[in-house]
Amino acid sequence: MKHSLFILTALVIIGCSSGNDGTPFMAAAPDYTDAQMWYISETGAETDVFYILPTCVRDWSDSKGRTCHYADVHNPDHIAALLPSNELADEIFGKYANFHSPYYRQITLDSWTDEKTVNERFPHAMEDVYRAFDHYMENMNDGRPFFIAGFSQGAKCVVELVKSLDETELERLVSAYVIGYKVTPEDMENGNIRPAQGSSDTGVTICYNSVESPECTCPGLSPSSLCINPLNWKCDASPATVRDTVTVSVDTGHKLLIVKGLDSDRYYHPSLGNLFVKGNYHLLELELYKDSLQENIRQRSENL
Repeated sequence: MKHSLFILTALVIIGCSSGNDGTPFMAAAPDYTDAQMWYISETGAETDVFYILPTCVRDWSDSKGRTCHYADVHNPDHIAALLPSNELADEIFGKYANFHSPYYRQITLDSWTDEKTVNERFPHAMEDVYRAFDHYMENMNDGRPFFIAGFSQGAKCVVELVKSLDETELERLVSAYVIGYKVTPEDMENGNIRPAQGSSDTGVTICYNSVESPECTCPGLSPSSLCINPLNWKCDASPATVRDTVTVSVDTGHKLLIVKGLDSDRYYHPSLGNLFVKGNYHLLELELYKDSLQENIRQRSENL
């Protein structure tokens, strides 16, 4: 397997461990040969989507009172919390492609306190994603061209996964969607991430973050080197309209989508105010552009 180093590390932490060897306390690792570790929607399409879920779970404690900062993929309550995100993503990305989404031990919402904490915990979650992708490529893909897509934490996973692709995999990558996260100059140095320039180019990466103004950004999700407007698929400041009265354009200096015409009070969630200030539209990154993203899967697939 391609990510054998990561798989070996993951095997060390299978089961509940509390860190005698320096690893964090995590529930049992997912076995990706088990169908219950996947959300799959087969359409018979000639392309696939490998989708990586956003953060949907908070810190939790086991029967011994130990706090865990990672989702438990064997906990029905955690799977139930992840289900709406998968259903929305399937509606968007799965209409014109076969949809494959692995459950993984994502870091919890409470982990997103600062970049240092995220960077310490995230690699353990990413190990599951690498293993899931290896299993998907070897047992599910059947040689089809594929998209990689993710939102929020899932988009962070997309960046790392695209950077890890070998030449053969890159040739079959239709495009990668880094939604609600950043692509840094260091990420660009890898060479696997090529910025999308339009609606139908292939082997490229799409990235965007939506705010009312640059002051509304979430520091952990920006700044980014890439931004494309998912309504008109332009990287310049040309505006596009959605929901009749909402205008979206690219701030080419800050690499952000500037959204005008929404009621920022309506979309502000005080319980998440430490992450997303009023005027930050992170939670709308899929819903607001749903129709355009869905159509883009069809368009890029037909351009192969």
